[in-house]
Amino acid sequence: MRNIMKSLYEYKIRLFSQVGVGTLTGTDSSFDRFFDSMESLADTISESLQSQVTIEDSNHHVIGYSSHQFESDPARISTIIGKKVPNAVIIGLRKKGVMHDLENSVHPIRIPAVLEVGLGPRLAICIKHQKEILGYIWVVDTGNLAEGHAESIVEKAAGIASRYLLKQRGWRMKQEKTQEDFFWKLLTSHYDTELNIKQDAEAWSILLPDSYYISVFESDKVIDEHFVLRFQQAMAAQTGLRLLFQTAEHNRLIILFSSIFPAQGTDVLSSFMHKLMKDMHASEGWLLVAGCSLHYEGYTSAAIAYREAVSILELKKLLPYHARDLLLYEDIGFWAYLPLIIEQKRSRTRKSPLLYPLKEHDREHKSDFVQTVAVYLSLNSNLKESAAFLHIHTNTLMYRLNRIAEITGKSLKDTAYRTSIYLDILTEETGQLNLWFQGARE
Repeated sequence: MRNIMKSLYEYKIRLFSQVGVGTLTGTDSSFDRFFDSMESLADTISESLQSQVTIEDSNHHVIGYSSHQFESDPARISTIIGKKVPNAVIIGLRKKGVMHDLENSVHPIRIPAVLEVGLGPRLAICIKHQKEILGYIWVVDTGNLAEGHAESIVEKAAGIASRYLLKQRGWRMKQEKTQEDFFWKLLTSHYDTELNIKQDAEAWSILLPDSYYISVFESDKVIDEHFVLRFQQAMAAQTGLRLLFQTAEHNRLIILFSSIFPAQGTDVLSSFMHKLMKDMHASEGWLLVAGCSLHYEGYTSAAIAYREAVSILELKKLLPYHARDLLLYEDIGFWAYLPLIIEQKRSRTRKSPLLYPLKEHDREHKSDFVQTVAVYLSLNSNLKESAAFLHIHTNTLMYRLNRIAEITGKSLKDTAYRTSIYLDILTEETGQLNLWFQGARE
């Protein structure tokens, strides 16, 4: 029996050699040339097999498709239009076990029609480098694909595609490394002049936009490739924003991006960043905080923009509740000076004379006047919200505020006094303030 099967196989080899199968005999010269794109490879496969061809990368984005007009089906049409295989098609094929069979085979496989997702019969192969999946080749099968011959053509094409994709990946990784190095030079004030920056950008084929922002995203987990990919997809889906540079540092992702519509103000930018963080948390479980710089035109200011974005994150760590909504440096206001005030006060032994009488009263009478003032001012002097936060009646809160005025001889209606004592609470009672508001950060 074994000898019979061997004889049949040898007969097939001789038969295919007579019709000129390139993979087996090398007589099909169509593929014995350099391919400068996956479009040209798809066209060559199509010409050889007289059928429509689509080539995808590992994420099912279309990187090449045949231009010849042959019969097609809904799945291919929607893939070409969207430049990506629709999720419904991928999910349907995975449920049927098609993708599992395809990705675990080293040879092309014939796939019957999956009408639920609009996919007709296919001949397909998974493009691989060793065990790594690089992409896929799909050939529409209208019944005209000769068994053995078509498989040989597709398998040879997969080898060409594999080498092409590996080369492209190597170039892309080199380009990304170059861009990352250039980005770090901008962030660390490596350049003295705009001219030097432009010269290096031109040398490395980097097109700098006229203006930009720098943002820093901090995650509760270490930034990995999956995070970066999802982030890139989210940025690409946002109309009007262009991601130019990115670099990951432990749990931080630093980006430089531009807006096509800067005149729209920061509302669009703020909404996008909030939505991005919300979506990343909902879909992947990442808890993110972020800071974004002012809008800049000169690239010698990139280091300043970077420090602005980082300062937002530092404020969020310093005062999680009070800085919870702070996102854009444009909105930072007096918060920008808090770290400087705290640093200055560390060198002084004398504490706030405004807080002293209240702290003494609290110590002697076991009262909560410092907390009362802190909550009242933190909640924008809203009586109802402050009373609810302190778990007391509004009348009780009003009594406390009157007693505080009697003890200090000052009224919280006085703008100068209210601002001064609030700054003293923020900078001298930071730890205690965070404990009071610990359960109210959401």
